[in-house]
Amino acid sequence: MHFRYLVQSLHIDDKDLGRIKAALDEFHANKHAIIAAGLRQGKGGKAINNWQIPKLELMQNITRSIRNSGLIAQWSADATEHAHITEVKNPARSSNNNNYDPQICRYLDHADKCNRFDLATNLLDHSQREDPGVFGDRFVEEEDEIDDDVDGFPTELLSPTRRPGQPRPITNYFSIAKILQHKEIGSVPIPLRSFIIGRTALHLSYDPSIKIATIDEVAIMFSLPDLRPAIADFLHREVTHGNQIHSIGGPRRALHDAELPFNNLQVWFKVRLQETNFHDPNNIRPAQTLNCSPPSNPWTLGCYDTVIIQTNSGHSWPASGLAGKELGTPWAWDDQFLTYVQCFDISCEHDPTTQLHTLKRAKRLNGTHMGDVIPVSQLRAPVHLIPRFGAIADMRLTAYNSMEHATKFWLNYFWHKNSFFALSE
Repeated sequence: MHFRYLVQSLHIDDKDLGRIKAALDEFHANKHAIIAAGLRQGKGGKAINNWQIPKLELMQNITRSIRNSGLIAQWSADATEHAHITEVKNPARSSNNNNYDPQICRYLDHADKCNRFDLATNLLDHSQREDPGVFGDRFVEEEDEIDDDVDGFPTELLSPTRRPGQPRPITNYFSIAKILQHKEIGSVPIPLRSFIIGRTALHLSYDPSIKIATIDEVAIMFSLPDLRPAIADFLHREVTHGNQIHSIGGPRRALHDAELPFNNLQVWFKVRLQETNFHDPNNIRPAQTLNCSPPSNPWTLGCYDTVIIQTNSGHSWPASGLAGKELGTPWAWDDQFLTYVQCFDISCEHDPTTQLHTLKRAKRLNGTHMGDVIPVSQLRAPVHLIPRFGAIADMRLTAYNSMEHATKFWLNYFWHKNSFFALSE
């Protein structure tokens, strides 16, 4: 996997070429073990005792080819293969398997007329629709994977490109946040629902999931007995040190019945987080949803996603290294959004095969999870954790509670290329 991801990079230097060669050399140094175990098999499960694969032979020339001809990505056949599917294969499936050429042409002609009709009706609807004034009014709530906000935003805020398999344009929260910063005071809600920190844009819906609840009610709902003292400790750090990057951990100083300057909270169950491409800051990636929902069926222990958090002001993501934490419950106070997070300790131990980092839930001396309140602006990127079950798996584990019952995890940087390039160094 290291080899496959590295050769697809959009920026390769001498160091990367060394890593590519090392990954390939490691395979060749250990491939005999696969043959010895009988794991290389052909049709019918018949064992194959050689590595006579043309593509494997061609891989020996990849580093030399990159030095001579540049990145492999420029020779990608994805565009032509996709066109072959949409312009040939799909129309052919609608035919009667006779006289393909005229039937394919007729199919494409009908499809083109339908697309033109849809375009004309959409333009007519758009011209008759009143300006919704999204920026001065409110944002549309969105689903987990689809940006419903697109319908209300000006077209110049959308990504000008559509990717294969991407049904809708990508909402550009970076542009939205920049526009909101220049709106008149009183015309938009404060704190701003969209804002930018470095190469990360964050967006919360206009209305909170819970419009008002007491601190104790939220603590019970999310099973956070130290929520009140965690807020008190955060406020103490703000008064003492001012606007700073907050760390996670250390002794809990406030008492469980600490007095706070407020008693009610607003709670959001979702945060939209958008990054730029690792190698190209001008390339906006689709936004992803970070969930932080209280226990409900079938998520009987709650649904919480994991995220990288910046805890050192001297570094910036994606060059900030690892600071894996668990996303908790965000709410608004004063002029910023806050979140309660529970953190993971990053071990020096790596899986000998995959080289994945090992994480372990951080705990206090009394055995409770290590958690603290920090600004939402410290969230940087979603990450994928894989529970490390050990020799015997816990019989309580299901798809809905494994993240809560497990104590050790693998940090899966193969989740997508952006996380791989940032975390695999």
